[in-house]
Amino acid sequence: MKRMRFLVAILVIWLFLFYNVERLSEPINITDVAYTFVPLVAALTVLIPRMRKVPVGLTLLVFILTFLVIKTLVKSRVWGLSLPLTVTEACVIAVTAILARWVSNGVGEFERAINRITIGVADRLPEPFSTGQAEMYREVKRARHHQRSLALMAIGVEEESIQIALDRMVREVQHVMMKQYVLSDVARELCAELEEYDIIARSNDHFLALLPEVAPEQLTDLASRLHKVISERVGVTVRIGTASFPSEALTFDSLVEKAVREMNRQQELEYSVSPEHLAVEHHIA
Repeated sequence: MKRMRFLVAILVIWLFLFYNVERLSEPINITDVAYTFVPLVAALTVLIPRMRKVPVGLTLLVFILTFLVIKTLVKSRVWGLSLPLTVTEACVIAVTAILARWVSNGVGEFERAINRITIGVADRLPEPFSTGQAEMYREVKRARHHQRSLALMAIGVEEESIQIALDRMVREVQHVMMKQYVLSDVARELCAELEEYDIIARSNDHFLALLPEVAPEQLTDLASRLHKVISERVGVTVRIGTASFPSEALTFDSLVEKAVREMNRQQELEYSVSPEHLAVEHHIA
């Protein structure tokens, strides 16, 4: 964390010096294009995590070439007597991009550390739904092509089972952290209980598990086993909605929709038959 503060401080000081360079040295007259482009370089480098994967040399080349093109388009002098100024501005862009890359890498390390604390480390954890969706879709196509059975489960965690009794603000923070912790434990147990060829993805606060070669009649026993295992090992109650191909749905989207709808319906049914809800209805009657 100290290193992160240090990097941010260096970037701020560098930008401060850049915007005051004309006061420090009268012969230097930075163009308006540079004044606009330099903070844009810093912002893009820090705000776009994917840029961390691009080689630094390629990033600098793209930034500098873009700067030269923009400077040419706005009819600002680039070559001739303005060449020393252009070189100076290009160097400023390069230094800014490198410093911003350091800050971005520090942010990435901090995010990974938080993930390790709140989500934990496991050999096999569900991918985000946006990543696992394509693989799930391929499995549905394969099942349709080979006329094979296939099932999809939507698994959500009961909010009441992970409530933390703390003061309002502290409870909210603790709730988020504990929720992530519980979800990581649920994910770990799902990965341990389901087969290697099953595909598990996380979508918001629930999981989607695609189960190739699983027939509809097998779902009840499998759901009961997951209920029991997660309740015993994690201490939370899960809702499980299911959908089978091709008896209940024919497309991947319809499988997801039906499984999630059934999972949510279980929560509504539990609420409608809860003792508190029945007591309110009795009182109203």
